[in-house]
Amino acid sequence: MELGMADDQQDLRKSLNDFASGKLSRRGFLTRMGVVGVGAAAAGSMLAACSSGSGSGSSTSASASASASASASASASQATTPVVGGVFKEGYDRSPTPPDPVRNAWADPDFNAFYEALVVRDPQGNIVPALASSFANNEVNWTFDLRGGLTFHSGAKCTPEVVVENFDLFRDPAVGQNGIFWTPVTSVTNKGQTIICATSHPFAAFQETITTEYSYILNPAAHKKAGDKYGSEVIDGTGPFELDSFGTTEVKAKRWENYPGSVTPFFSNKGKAYLDGITWVSITEGSQRANEVETGNVDAVKNPPPQDVERLKGNPDLVVQEFQELSNFFLSVNIGNKDLGFDDPNVRQAISQAIDREGIVQSIFLGHAAATYGPVMPGYIWYNPAVEQYNQYDPAASATLLDAAGWKLGTDGIREKNGKKLSFTTIQHPDTVEQQVMQAVVEMLKAVGVDMKAQVLDDAAFYPKLTPDLPSYAFKWLWSSPIDVVALFIQFYQPKSPQLDEVNAAFAEWQKAADVDGLKNAAYKVQEIVAKELMIIPLYTPNTIWVNRNNVLGWAPNQANLYPFYNDVWLAK
Repeated sequence: MELGMADDQQDLRKSLNDFASGKLSRRGFLTRMGVVGVGAAAAGSMLAACSSGSGSGSSTSASASASASASASASASQATTPVVGGVFKEGYDRSPTPPDPVRNAWADPDFNAFYEALVVRDPQGNIVPALASSFANNEVNWTFDLRGGLTFHSGAKCTPEVVVENFDLFRDPAVGQNGIFWTPVTSVTNKGQTIICATSHPFAAFQETITTEYSYILNPAAHKKAGDKYGSEVIDGTGPFELDSFGTTEVKAKRWENYPGSVTPFFSNKGKAYLDGITWVSITEGSQRANEVETGNVDAVKNPPPQDVERLKGNPDLVVQEFQELSNFFLSVNIGNKDLGFDDPNVRQAISQAIDREGIVQSIFLGHAAATYGPVMPGYIWYNPAVEQYNQYDPAASATLLDAAGWKLGTDGIREKNGKKLSFTTIQHPDTVEQQVMQAVVEMLKAVGVDMKAQVLDDAAFYPKLTPDLPSYAFKWLWSSPIDVVALFIQFYQPKSPQLDEVNAAFAEWQKAADVDGLKNAAYKVQEIVAKELMIIPLYTPNTIWVNRNNVLGWAPNQANLYPFYNDVWLAK
């Protein structure tokens, strides 16, 4: 029965692709769905998800396709009874870091197993309940009604007072990773089961912060007691899985048998997890990822290399889901550095126009990415297309700007001014694809007389150097609140300068917006100012590519969240 179900799910995927490409009519699609036991209503929802992307651009179509894939997965799951048991092995494209919502510098997929937030985003991006049963906001506060009877893995009670303590940790800039985003929150209290976040002004942008991994709830007493060992030896959350073991190449979780259940609307399973456990396997070498899932060493994998994607899509044992990532890879030069001319917007513009973004997308990513001319991905709900008038590839214009700024070509091909060569080092992480990108950028800049060297550093060496004095670095952020994270990199890692006044005013508008229209207007302003003034130089946004074996059901990556949730996941025998 379960083996047949796996085949049915693959049929669902193929049918969706055939309908989206015009190979299958609506009637033909509905007929196929009837054969595999999917009802008309569910099939109609899938068709609506596919159709919503037509004619709206590649990023919107990718989102619709991912939504349809999630619908197919959900429908397949409903067609038979989920199986309890088994360990789900997930290949991850980074080395794991101890999952700590207060101090961690990077959030990994295991956050969604160990922890829960008060509210989360559903696959369409709407805020829905999780630990909270309801929530509301007005011009002076946000309120969250905590569900009763909640506990942590240790058995300690998860009470409103504990949530208040969490929020005080999160909003403390000396402690919380997201402290900068909590600035408008003046106090956090509770009245009975209701948590009240008082704000100094309307704060619609709080919805962007409260749904991120750095707002997931932990047991503060366990966090304090464990100290530096929290996350690696001790985790005390409310999620459906608890820590089994943590290592630098592998993290293991086991089902939490006392999990009280979920009220999150888009979870089909409202009770304990189906899986016995989850193992996240670090596969930092990109060339190994496809083979690991093809051979069944892992059940799913994140981000196989672009050159493997088409082969994986053609494998009947696999399901491939692809959509634009919530990220952006950018180059930063220090706007306070006068020696290298980085204080001059024209020099920054010259560097930007020397970079062939579309060439990088096609040659390195084989089209599985999007060139970016502003600081956020084109698939962002409040993307401003006006940024595309800036930063277009034009090496001749780049050379003209450099000449006008006084940077003249030397006999060695490197530009110089007042005896100073335009030569600098950019630090970056050791990601294989990002290294290819930066080597391409090195050659592009060399062609206009700019001598940039790319230096690869691991996390331990990279982050201590990331200060407002650093001449240059390259980085990919991965975050579900793009405007917030752009503010972080500009306000924290550029020196204070009058050049930032305009963008800081736009950031302030973002934080004071009272509604969605206000957020959109502020987001538009931020994007165009950054695209024009280049406090950071955006390059590209890669697609997130998730691959799973077709016996994995209920695993539904979506574009609104960084990682899938695990409540519904089960393995067909």
